[in-house]
Amino acid sequence: MTTSFDAMPGVARTAWTQLRDELQAILGEDLVAMWAHGGTTFAGGPPRPADLDTYVIVARPPDEQTAQRIEEAHDAIAEELGVEWDAWYVLADDARRREPPRHAYRDGKRDTAWAINRAHWLAGRFIHLFGTAPADLVPPPTRDELDVDLSRELEHIERHVAEGDTDPYEATYALLNGSRILHALETGDVAISKRAAGAWAIQHLPARWHPALHAAARAYDGQATPADEARLAEEMAPFIAMVREHLPATDEVTEEPRPRWSGY
Repeated sequence: MTTSFDAMPGVARTAWTQLRDELQAILGEDLVAMWAHGGTTFAGGPPRPADLDTYVIVARPPDEQTAQRIEEAHDAIAEELGVEWDAWYVLADDARRREPPRHAYRDGKRDTAWAINRAHWLAGRFIHLFGTAPADLVPPPTRDELDVDLSRELEHIERHVAEGDTDPYEATYALLNGSRILHALETGDVAISKRAAGAWAIQHLPARWHPALHAAARAYDGQATPADEARLAEEMAPFIAMVREHLPATDEVTEEPRPRWSGY
C-alpha cells in the first residue's frame, strides 16, 4: 500500500517538494502533472534510501536551455540532500497513448515499463504532487501489454545472469522482481512491492525456493549474512530460469535497454 506524503522519509518529502517548486518556476503552464512513485512511496519500503522515482508530464518538449535548467535542478537537489533521481519527463499527448512514450527531451529513451507503471498508478500506487491525476490522463493497460512489459523485465534480469552479475544487490533484485512477475501471472495484479512479492512467493512457491527467498528478504532489509549472499548468488540463475518457464511467450522483441522496474 502506498503511504501518505506526510509519512514518507523527510528527505524524500523535501526533495520532491523542492523539485516541484523548481519545475513550476522553470516550466510554468507547461507543467501538466507530477507524480511520485516507487519503493519510497510504499508503506514498509526499503530501509535504505531508494531512488526517487518521479514522473513529470509536460505540455510540450522543453528547449535545450529549459532542459538544462531541469537537469541542474535535479543535480542541485541531489547534491544538497544526498538523494538519487529516477525521473521521467513525458509529453501529455504521449501519456494518453498506449505506446511506450519517449522521454520529452532525452533522445533515444523510451519508457518500456509503461504498462506496468500505468497499472501501479491506476491502482493508487503513487503520490500526487501536482496537476492532473493519472486516472484523468493515462489509459488502463491491457493484459497483453502487461505480458510484454513483464517479459522485458525478465529479459533485463536474464542479461545480468548471462553476464555472471550475481552480487547480492542484483541477486536480491532478481529474486524479488521474479517473485513479482510470478505474482502478476498468478493474480493478474502487478501493483505489488518487492517486499510483498517476496512474502507472497514464500507462501505460494515450493519449499525448494524458500531458503533463497528468505535470504533475499534479509538482504532487502540490509541484514544478509555471508551465507545468505552465497545462497543468493547460487540460486539467482535457477530461480530466474523457473520464472521464464512460467512466462507466456510474446510476439514483441526489443533490444532497447529497459529502465528497471526496481523502484517498487
